[in-house]
Amino acid sequence: MSGNKKRRRAPSATPWDGIPERELSPAELAVKLASKSMYAFRHHDFDGDEEFFNGYPRDACPRCGSPAIARKGRDRSGLQRYLCRSCGRYFSPVTGTIFEDSKLPVSAWADFVVQAVSFESVNAMSREDRRADTTTPYWMAKLFAVLEGVQDDVVLSGNVWIDESYYPMAARDAAVKPNGMLPRGTSRNQLCIGVGVDDLGHSTFIHEGFGRANGTMTMRTFGEGRIAPASTLHHDRDASHPALVRKLGLEDDRINASKLKGVPDELHPLQPVNRMCFLMKAFLRAHSGFNRDNIQGYLDVLYVAMNEPADKLEKAAFVLDRAMVNPKTLRFREFYKKKPSSVSRESLQ
Repeated sequence: MSGNKKRRRAPSATPWDGIPERELSPAELAVKLASKSMYAFRHHDFDGDEEFFNGYPRDACPRCGSPAIARKGRDRSGLQRYLCRSCGRYFSPVTGTIFEDSKLPVSAWADFVVQAVSFESVNAMSREDRRADTTTPYWMAKLFAVLEGVQDDVVLSGNVWIDESYYPMAARDAAVKPNGMLPRGTSRNQLCIGVGVDDLGHSTFIHEGFGRANGTMTMRTFGEGRIAPASTLHHDRDASHPALVRKLGLEDDRINASKLKGVPDELHPLQPVNRMCFLMKAFLRAHSGFNRDNIQGYLDVLYVAMNEPADKLEKAAFVLDRAMVNPKTLRFREFYKKKPSSVSRESLQ
């Protein structure tokens, strides 16, 4: 490590650590104690961890998948121990989950999920929770893993509105033309996101690809199983939509949006999906520096934020339950391995 590299201060540290309190001014002492108190509040122990984890008994080994397992008492934390008779290894309910090797209580995760679905940015969460700036992105990646596939079973029905919305690639990843200029319009430097909503309040947000939507992208996003038969599809006159209407046998309500400029939002026939597109962009702007490789992960978090259950605490319970029922894990060192750029810098031809 270079001797010139500045060492990061611990999230719990203050400028006055190690200095006797009698040498501090009243203001310095007040700020120090307030900071320490808030850190302790955000990182306090939670008595319910044991009951939470043991409430999800294992029926198979998380390492080899064998159902030949036996209970073998409790570990020092009070967690149920299991022995796999096939591979011979011990494990507990947290093995193979996002909580494996975690030093923070489940209550911290519950609070984190509430923040994530509240349109708070990663930087804001780090500041509010007094966490290292490497911790919150890692937790977001774990949350993405837990929510992977959460929108797979969404079915829109009745009156359904769809649209494609576009969000720019990060400038560092944008592909340029041979002359070094950025292409104009809806180029491959734009993330295409399919947004759908029905009159029952169900919504979905799917990364379709890059550049302007086409029939193949639209069918992959809103095709078989995503829109119920006999539904009415309300949409603009995008060329990618007619094939969807024909394939699914939907009632077709094509709206010429270009003739509706200036119409108040509450009277606009596409307002339900327009509102969802606006909220989607607001959510992504709250994470403006995010790695575009993770776009679907952020859209999955947005899905949880915008759909039932309505209460944020119920949403947190949903995520924690999913984390245990569909266990996935991600190690800190694995996450912080060097990643390739999300998009090649090759020039557009």
